[in-house]
Amino acid sequence: MKRTNGAWSRPRAGVAMLTCVIVSSLAVLAGCGGADSDAAADPNYGGTDVGQKAAAVTTLQAVEWIVYQEAVVDLPGASVIGFESTVLVAKQAGYVKAIGRQGDLEIDIGVIVAQGSVLAELHIPELEEELREKQAEGRRALAEVAQSKAAAEIARAMKEQVKQSLVEKQALRALQEVGLQRISRLVKMGAADLDKQDEARFRHTAAIAAVKSTESEVVTADANIRKADADVAQAEAQTQVAAAVVKRLEALNSYRQIKAPFAGVVVARHVDPGAFVRPAGSNADGSPMFEVARIDRLRIVAFVSPSLIGEVHKGMKARFHNVGGVRDGLAIGGQVDRTAMALDPSSRKMRIEMHVDNHTMDASNWLAIGQFGTLSVLAKEWTETDKLAVVPPTAVATDKQGRSFVVLVDESDGSRRVLVETIDVDAERVGVIGDFSPGDRVRVGDLTEY
Repeated sequence: MKRTNGAWSRPRAGVAMLTCVIVSSLAVLAGCGGADSDAAADPNYGGTDVGQKAAAVTTLQAVEWIVYQEAVVDLPGASVIGFESTVLVAKQAGYVKAIGRQGDLEIDIGVIVAQGSVLAELHIPELEEELREKQAEGRRALAEVAQSKAAAEIARAMKEQVKQSLVEKQALRALQEVGLQRISRLVKMGAADLDKQDEARFRHTAAIAAVKSTESEVVTADANIRKADADVAQAEAQTQVAAAVVKRLEALNSYRQIKAPFAGVVVARHVDPGAFVRPAGSNADGSPMFEVARIDRLRIVAFVSPSLIGEVHKGMKARFHNVGGVRDGLAIGGQVDRTAMALDPSSRKMRIEMHVDNHTMDASNWLAIGQFGTLSVLAKEWTETDKLAVVPPTAVATDKQGRSFVVLVDESDGSRRVLVETIDVDAERVGVIGDFSPGDRVRVGDLTEY
């Protein structure tokens, strides 16, 4: 009891009653509320043992078992974004020719599209004309290849013709050589005059010259063949160049169709038929046409302060709760799927993500892109099969070594001290990890004697 402004403060009801009973039995007073009660309550009135017993009053309480998740950190302001999300911008400048359709619906916000679905088509007449021009040049290049190959075949045929002519000339030369030899014998025998021999010699000489001329024609035919083959190779190369140009223009023309890069939902549409769109990469930013996002799978994004990045790791359990726009009490479990492993330069915090399969949840609880909530990273989780023991804060005491303990009461009302590890649950309960079993009871109150 303490004195305040010269008066003794009243003890708690239970302690006061016990004090009254003890003092009554010892002093045989008429009552606790009489004039002698203040003397009995005076600490100098020989009541030291009584005060200590009163201070040691405890009660028994059963250990409670609950499902609980211990959070390493709560990160309010965690946002929901699409697992994949992109703003579609035109590659080429042009006018919107038409908006795509999905069945009977025109492509607009809320329409679910498949990968490759045509969202819009642009009108770029100069690009279409250039493509037709290059396609014509490609066909002309193919014709030149065929023409060059035909010329090569003609050159080879000419070589064969010259070779046959050479054989003929070589035979004529041999014939003239034999005739010259025969006339020369007749001249020696006096059966022919010298004029005949001279004529035969001239014919032989002409035959030799004809053979040499034809041999030169064979060399020329070989050169013509090589030239024709080179022309074929050049024509084929021109064909490949023309084909590459056509493919490039076909690729550019394919950009006239704005297609969905992945399956998702159209969350924004910025154009209508006839609108002029600027291409990406120009001096100004490209004109946004559509925004497509995946909503079947989402990212829950939060940022961790530098002091906690050493405690948050990929794979740790996480829970997304206190979400605005959904029913109260909704909590989505998962894990930390990604950590940036680096601090964002602007916020000096580390980005973490939890991935959520949106389509597996009840439709009334679907998350929407842009919602906010709290992402809690969990150190440990106690489930229905492994619940956490909790007791009142006054059931936990600390020994001289700084260790936390509770006093466990067995079936025979015997007491024993059990060392525990404590976890803050709320203002009225403390989680305790130790040697406990369902049905155990602990002492609550002043545990100084233990």
